[in-house]
Amino acid sequence: MAQDSYADIAKMYAERVVAGEILACKWVKAACQRQLSDLKKYKGKTSPYRFNPKLTSKSGKTYYPADNLCAFIERLPHVKGPLAGEPITLEPWQVFILTTVFGWVKADGTRRFRRSYIEVPRGNAKSTLSSAVGLYMLAADGEGGAEVYSLATTRDQARIVFGDAQTMARRSPGFRNRFSVNVGAHNMNVLSSGSKFEALSAEGSTLDGLNIHFGCVDELHAHRTRTVYDVVETGTGKRDNSLLWVITTAGSNRAGICYEVRSFVTKLLDGVFEDDTQFGIIYGLDDGDDWTTEESLIKANPNWAVSAFTHSLRCLVLKLLTALGSCMALACSGPSTSDLTEMPQLGLALISDSSVVQSSPSSSP
Repeated sequence: MAQDSYADIAKMYAERVVAGEILACKWVKAACQRQLSDLKKYKGKTSPYRFNPKLTSKSGKTYYPADNLCAFIERLPHVKGPLAGEPITLEPWQVFILTTVFGWVKADGTRRFRRSYIEVPRGNAKSTLSSAVGLYMLAADGEGGAEVYSLATTRDQARIVFGDAQTMARRSPGFRNRFSVNVGAHNMNVLSSGSKFEALSAEGSTLDGLNIHFGCVDELHAHRTRTVYDVVETGTGKRDNSLLWVITTAGSNRAGICYEVRSFVTKLLDGVFEDDTQFGIIYGLDDGDDWTTEESLIKANPNWAVSAFTHSLRCLVLKLLTALGSCMALACSGPSTSDLTEMPQLGLALISDSSVVQSSPSSSP
């Protein structure tokens, strides 16, 4: 990135969001304000947490945890789209998330945050980001016998993050040689540390008894039961530096585990209670936003004009407006108006979720 440290870039992003210089919804503003407040709150020798301090690895090398992770990721390649093969360049919003989650440590050097909930519309390269973090946790986090898993309800969904990470590793001989990573068809491993990275799903996999260092739960909104989430949460409790990483698009099921976790995060960001082990950020729209405007599209999609398809999103709005017009015509000619009353809510949900927009071309991680 720029000459500034990643931690500096993240702080600048947070300050610009809070100041209104970057379009963002209330939950992004709250997450940024929380970080800025914590930077002021947790200072001095008596503080329970330190942000991005100089640490010493087991091999005796010194490093800064937030900067170390971001620098690691930017040495990995894109694996899809027009930039496939070129090094990843992190955007400020991604740097903010990564440095916040990995930068805060306790006195013993273990991470403050043990759970992370990231909600962002499709097309913002969330799978690429998760894949890169997974490789870091497999090989560069200094954990002996690290068990890293990409988990989902179906095999195909679980393999998305794992598959991208697998391709990254195969196209990165420097990474494989530096960390002695072996890449197989269904497993990546580091024999010297006894670490492994696999994709697991609720379909046919035995999820009991896992001792998880990093559990990436992809698309939590699609989980009809809480089984996978509970298994990961229990499995990460067996280590003192593990991380449950949830990254998802928005969902509509208010009875599911995703809504439960999302509600917990929104109350946390709203200041209803405190939980120093949970990180959360939600990219979307605020109540009352006009989802038909480009300003709303920019607000909901942090990778706007980078990996989010601007043309596709504009076409989506036009498509929804056309559908809304058809519903209005139907309402005038027929007795049913239930569809008409639901259309504005549908439009807002689709723009926030971007659920009918194609995936990112990987022009950014």
